[in-house]
Amino acid sequence: MKTTSLFLLVSLLLGSCGEDAASKKLASDTEARVTASVKQLLGTTNTNYLTTVHNWYQSDVPNLIKLNPKTESIYQAHAEILQEAKTQEPKLTSNNIVTVEQAQGVRSMYKKLVDESAANVQELSALATSKTSMSEAEQLKYVSDLAEKETHQLALVKYYGKRTAAAIAQKEQKLKHQKYNREVWGHE
Repeated sequence: MKTTSLFLLVSLLLGSCGEDAASKKLASDTEARVTASVKQLLGTTNTNYLTTVHNWYQSDVPNLIKLNPKTESIYQAHAEILQEAKTQEPKLTSNNIVTVEQAQGVRSMYKKLVDESAANVQELSALATSKTSMSEAEQLKYVSDLAEKETHQLALVKYYGKRTAAAIAQKEQKLKHQKYNREVWGHE
């Protein structure tokens, strides 16, 4: 609620005063906050992504679009997706129960999910790098739709990790049960 109120206030100010020093300062502060958030999630290892964020906030996109909380959510969701894939993939593929083919399948699925997320970020970046004929209202709608897609993508990545971990745990439990039956009863 507080973010929405701030966004509306900023929108009114920007609408009345254009791209002045105060709105540029606000955009710069927003960039610093988003960059710090991304660095906290990913560390400093993903400099290409930080450059993408920087280029967005330095672009000619109207500050009304730059300062939209949905824009920030796109960048943060993508950073969460990158982090989730980075931490979960090795855990899932290094389990003794997982075959080489299954491990390759897990890797390729994470790559696919991350690539789909990167495509959403690329679409947002395209808004900054190309001259668009969209009005500000259309750009806001476009960013809002991208934010929904990115939020859904993050949910998919988390679901895939949990589902795969559960399948591995179920397989481990089944093997333990079979081993116990062999030891106690002499059969499975």
